[in-house]
Amino acid sequence: MKLNMLAGLAAATFAAASLAATEAEALAIDFGYTGAAQSWVVPDSVVSIQIEVWGASGYTAQLNAGGEGGYTIGTLSVTPGEILWIVVGGQGLSAGTNPSMPAGGGFNGGGDGLTNSTSNDAYAGGGGGGTDVRQGGDALTDRVIVAGGGGGATGNSGSLGGDGGGLSGETGGSAGGDSFPGGAGGTQTTAGLNGGFGFGGSATLAQTPWNGGGGGGWYGGGTSEAHAGGGGGSSYIGGVIDGEALRGGNVGDGMARFTYEMAAPVPAPAAGLLLAGGIAALGVLRRRKAA
Repeated sequence: MKLNMLAGLAAATFAAASLAATEAEALAIDFGYTGAAQSWVVPDSVVSIQIEVWGASGYTAQLNAGGEGGYTIGTLSVTPGEILWIVVGGQGLSAGTNPSMPAGGGFNGGGDGLTNSTSNDAYAGGGGGGTDVRQGGDALTDRVIVAGGGGGATGNSGSLGGDGGGLSGETGGSAGGDSFPGGAGGTQTTAGLNGGFGFGGSATLAQTPWNGGGGGGWYGGGTSEAHAGGGGGSSYIGGVIDGEALRGGNVGDGMARFTYEMAAPVPAPAAGLLLAGGIAALGVLRRRKAA
């Protein structure tokens, strides 16, 4: 009876040690705005990562809010040791007081706005940058998940920036209706005025001044015609599993978050001593029974 009990104890000890050695520990890491691409090496034993990204918002001009950055979530299959690139968008800034110099686009694709005033730097601003994660390289074509940035606003009544995010960004607001339309939002295949793949549209000197810049994203939002806000950039979920892209929700710089699980092994000496003790006791009992 004692032999059977001790054998059971040894087996239970071994099972407990094995279970503890393979128990997963959930970890999360955040990547804030730095103005440059950031790299991260996938740890040992990690094969899947939940990724969340937030796009940056566009510039707020006087009482008109810049467009909010979007939110995107999805799961990415990874290989231990591979490098992922994280590019966090920067908030759109003021276009300044020079009607001959577009400015203010946020880092990672935010388009420049253009003021019509030499006395007030709150009249127009740039779009916010998109936030994305890249796998297999650091080029725009390596992006696997994107959150669009918001469009920049102008100081004219109603000229808000369009929200970024979703599969299509929001069109910017306008004070002049069809005569002065806001910048169009980026979609999955097209950008707004002067925008493109990965960047929002910037105002040019060929346009009548007082323009909001487009938000960055998968495809960027467009800059506006005069007296209107820029469009929001689109998001992208084509490189992840169970992806979801929502429009708006973030004000300020963008952000990215990785959540993943790693094995949390019990220190080898502790597990080994437990198992060795059980086996040794089993041997002693067997010798006593034989005697």
